[in-house]
Amino acid sequence: MEKNNYKPLILCVVFLIIAVIGCTLWIKWQNRPLLGNTDAEICESIARTEKAKKAAIDLKQVQDGEVDGKTYRCAVYESRENEDYPKLVMFQRDADGNFIWYEGDIFSGHSNYRMPKPPDTQVYEYLFPLEGTEYHFFYVTGEDVAYLADGAGNSYAVGEIRPALLAFLPYWDNLDTEYLDAEGNPLW
Repeated sequence: MEKNNYKPLILCVVFLIIAVIGCTLWIKWQNRPLLGNTDAEICESIARTEKAKKAAIDLKQVQDGEVDGKTYRCAVYESRENEDYPKLVMFQRDADGNFIWYEGDIFSGHSNYRMPKPPDTQVYEYLFPLEGTEYHFFYVTGEDVAYLADGAGNSYAVGEIRPALLAFLPYWDNLDTEYLDAEGNPLW
């Protein structure tokens, strides 16, 4: 009589089933939406998209705003990879009230005003398209900049609390931006 040994075959089938279930769960976990409802979700979304460690992300400013009836959440953050250069990411509120990662690309994002000595002020400018329209975002640290003014003479108050984020401003030519002190005098 020939003895059939099914033990290796059964182990192989069990291993194959475990591998399929594990891969399915891993794919679902990787494809979960990038949310921005809480600071923890914002950091997790940034970590997943920027390939950074969640613990290394330092949220500097989170602010909501409305454009054309849609609500957006912008978050400025630094990480160990970009300590001296804050980055801007955007989320858009969906029909369920969740903030979902917004796929727009920042056209520019750079420090265009820097005063390294006290009051250690820096102004970072970001140009971000929302639904086909370009908007300016300015992230201001320090105390000397009180207003930003565009070439058309419009003035935007930075606010008393620093750092400050001026978000969803209409686009204007970067060369026309003026930085004003509390009395309205140009800083440059």
